[in-house]
Amino acid sequence: MKTEEKGYIIGVDTGGTFTDVVLLKPNGEFVTGKAPTTPADFSMGVTNAVTEVARQMGLPLEELLTRMAYFKHGTTVATNALITRSGAKVGLITTRGFEDTTLIMRAIGRVDGLPEEEVRHVTHVTKPEPLVPRRLIRGVSERIDYQGQVLIPLSQPELDSAVAELVEKQGCNALAVSLLHAWANPAHENAIRERLSQLYPNGKVFLSFGSDLAQVAGEYARANTAIVNAFVGPTVQRYLNDLEKKLRGGGLHGPFLVMQGNGGLTSREQSIPITNLQSGPAGGMIASAYMSGLLGHGKVLTTDMGGTSFDVSLIADGFWKYAEEPIFDRFRILQPIAEIESIGAGGGTIARVDEVTGRLLVGPQSAGAHPGPVCYDEGGEEVTVTDVDVLLGYIDPNYFLGGRKRLNKAKAEKAVREKIAGRLKLEVMEAAAGIYEIINNKMSDLIRRQIVKSGYLPEDFVLYAFGGAGPVHAVEFARELGIREIYIFPTSAVFSAFGAAMADVIHSRVMTYHAVMPIDPNVINERLQAVEQELLALMASEDFTREQVTLRRFVSMRFRRQTYGVELALPWDRLDAGRVNELARLFEAKYEDLYGKGAGFSQAGIEINTLRVDAVGQVPKPLLTRDAGHGGDSGQARKGSRSAFFDQRFVETAIYDYTRLGPGAVVTGPAIIEAPLTTIVVPPGYRGTVDSYHNIIITES
Repeated sequence: MKTEEKGYIIGVDTGGTFTDVVLLKPNGEFVTGKAPTTPADFSMGVTNAVTEVARQMGLPLEELLTRMAYFKHGTTVATNALITRSGAKVGLITTRGFEDTTLIMRAIGRVDGLPEEEVRHVTHVTKPEPLVPRRLIRGVSERIDYQGQVLIPLSQPELDSAVAELVEKQGCNALAVSLLHAWANPAHENAIRERLSQLYPNGKVFLSFGSDLAQVAGEYARANTAIVNAFVGPTVQRYLNDLEKKLRGGGLHGPFLVMQGNGGLTSREQSIPITNLQSGPAGGMIASAYMSGLLGHGKVLTTDMGGTSFDVSLIADGFWKYAEEPIFDRFRILQPIAEIESIGAGGGTIARVDEVTGRLLVGPQSAGAHPGPVCYDEGGEEVTVTDVDVLLGYIDPNYFLGGRKRLNKAKAEKAVREKIAGRLKLEVMEAAAGIYEIINNKMSDLIRRQIVKSGYLPEDFVLYAFGGAGPVHAVEFARELGIREIYIFPTSAVFSAFGAAMADVIHSRVMTYHAVMPIDPNVINERLQAVEQELLALMASEDFTREQVTLRRFVSMRFRRQTYGVELALPWDRLDAGRVNELARLFEAKYEDLYGKGAGFSQAGIEINTLRVDAVGQVPKPLLTRDAGHGGDSGQARKGSRSAFFDQRFVETAIYDYTRLGPGAVVTGPAIIEAPLTTIVVPPGYRGTVDSYHNIIITES
């Protein structure tokens, strides 16, 4: 990328509760910052967090911005607009006769994206409220078949009438267009684009086309993709435009890059709003992939426990999986987005007693940044996980965020007594311990499901614990799974921002390609080559040379008559007859890894269903520095002791200052290590060892 390689790289992650910043220096050193997220104006939280980093460096904000080589940003703006239903008023144009597709959904649509406890009561479950109601859907006469042949030409008068009704009469400020089989031939969608651009130039109406976003079969999911992109599009564009304008006005000259859910960056100009979904958690996954390469870990379990959610993904040999049809807010879409499973389990997750059953429930609702936990003393009234962590002695109320925020322990105790303990006829600390145990069990259950679904065993993995609340709970949810090593990093509290800072630019293309093995290698080579040239041209428009771009090729395969495929990385640039046979063998081996020996059925035949190509543009980044010191003495880092809850009782627990622990230092549990932005709990029977990167490795004693 043609830009200055010297200078600061800054990564920003806007989470549901906190906005995190990591600044990387050219020598590999870093500075971290954190500020409350500001949903009313997300850019304020970003500038507050960056200002905190500038303060630590002794620089005015303007000078810090002028020294930046890159500004890289992952944001929850798209997710927030979708969840809160605060997006655009969208009209849908589709093929006449298929106006009800998104309303009928699929059979599984009734339970898509719901937690297990709700799926069990399927008779009480209703479909999600549609983003586009029936009154805002219009069909136009046209028809293209699955081979891309035009059967009925597009009716221009019907199109003009539909658009006039949706925009002029109904007041839609965004239009989604998704026609039947447009993935095979986008001619009619392109004609609609040309007409709409004439009617509404200069972006007066936001336009979203299914064939642009998903060149794969799947009428329902492709329509959802166009709708979701249109729904969040104006909000995301407005936010990114305003933030960039604010940063440019403050002195930023380097590229402003936006995180995507596929685990890569793109320029703001090339950014597609729907790809911002999952962009925050994807940062943690990128950071995990980077650290796994640095530390030589083949299989890594990434766990991100922030203020609102708990996110889990798997890294194997430096790569992460993509979800075939990711689900967001109960809508199934078609986008190459990293497979990250989430539940509502964070520091701000609310505990309550069920009014009907009298059971103690934890999550998925969150108190968020405002009003936040009761102990924040900012008006919060619901008991949260952070309140419990304070009561159990894990978090020092006088050292939250490195002492920048004081917590009110007495208010937290009063809330637990009145809202939980009193109703369950328990002591306050019994109730607090119960909440702590429930949230840990929910997280370990999610991890177990994710690992087993992927065909692995928990003990095969090293666990990376990050997010501000993660290191407080990591040992407990790992203990249940038999995981032997837990890594906590200097940047764990802001790990997704660190991942954004370390990320490269990635553009992905997925296309439907149905073929039964054995296939003609020349046909698939031509398909791949055409997509590669498209992606290389896109990379060139973002100032990448061919030498800076790496192409990665993937194929999704399945036994015939199956619904979903298994994705394989192609180990070759091009196929020949011998490699086609080897590809079939690789698929069968992968299938058995996932589902067990003998699970496959070769006699049914093997087919390819999709192809994917990733273009990765390498962005310059510093190497993390290692500390050559060794034999660090944990005694010099000890700052006192306090009573903390372990094994059903309170015990006097040693407290250590993370910043004073050098490489080789060993901390034996029970112990608590306090870092500026997080707290690391080492229970009895465990020990934490500091390595040369200042990571803390927790293992059984």
